[in-house]
Amino acid sequence: MTAANEFEIRYRCERLIYRFLRVLEGEQAQTADLFTEDGQAFKHVGRESIREHFAGIEAVDDNVNVNLCSNLLIDVDDEDHAKATNYVTHYVAARESQDLTDPEGTRVGGELDTPRSITRWSWEFRHVDGEWLISKLQWPEPVLLRKDVIDDL
Repeated sequence: MTAANEFEIRYRCERLIYRFLRVLEGEQAQTADLFTEDGQAFKHVGRESIREHFAGIEAVDDNVNVNLCSNLLIDVDDEDHAKATNYVTHYVAARESQDLTDPEGTRVGGELDTPRSITRWSWEFRHVDGEWLISKLQWPEPVLLRKDVIDDL
């Protein structure tokens, strides 16, 4: 494998993680489209099982969610397989019904004090029919959780 191929694979996997985290902030069921047909997210196996899982969360979650990705490390196994780890800092706030704006007058969806959690994520990717997809996403490993989150567990 050439250095250019390895760079391209890393780029594709990085973009896939960013896309997943962005979709997770809103229309969560659509994250299933980023997985292989036999993909696994946590204990859910298969694209449709993953879709059902995230659709269930989406149906009850009316919060403002923001996921920040850091410390991303992607390892390319071969031309069709790669793995990655990263940290996700998850901010969540109740959606404000009042008109909350910043100093410039731009509407703000909610307010918060601290992140809800910082977790370490582990990913596996597979190249299928010319497209990079997530083949496995493990349960995020807690690194730091706010006390109210721990109390809800």
